[in-house]
Amino acid sequence: MKKTIFPIVLLMTIGTVQAHSIDRHFTNEGERSSKKSTTVVRNILSDKLPARLLTGIKKEYKEYWITNLYKENANGKISYHITVENADKKVLMSGTRASGWSVDRVISKDETL
Repeated sequence: MKKTIFPIVLLMTIGTVQAHSIDRHFTNEGERSSKKSTTVVRNILSDKLPARLLTGIKKEYKEYWITNLYKENANGKISYHITVENADKKVLMSGTRASGWSVDRVISKDETL
């Protein structure tokens, strides 16, 4: 019995190791991945925004609350994306440390996304 089980376990282990090593070199689409083209997106708290961006939000949108805020690092370039809203509308913005915020979209609460 031991002579039969050991080769089966060995073959399964080798197959699993090979499958993991192949999977590491390809993305979900089957194309080779490049470390230069990775994008990392993370939710952050408002106190983690750069001072210039946080000051702009506090000054221009003091009657709004933040419903979504995340940091995106794509090819070494960092950008921030925020959604602020009040009772009447939502404002979606993006920005960088250097350029400040730019409004991407304003949505009335009567509209749907």
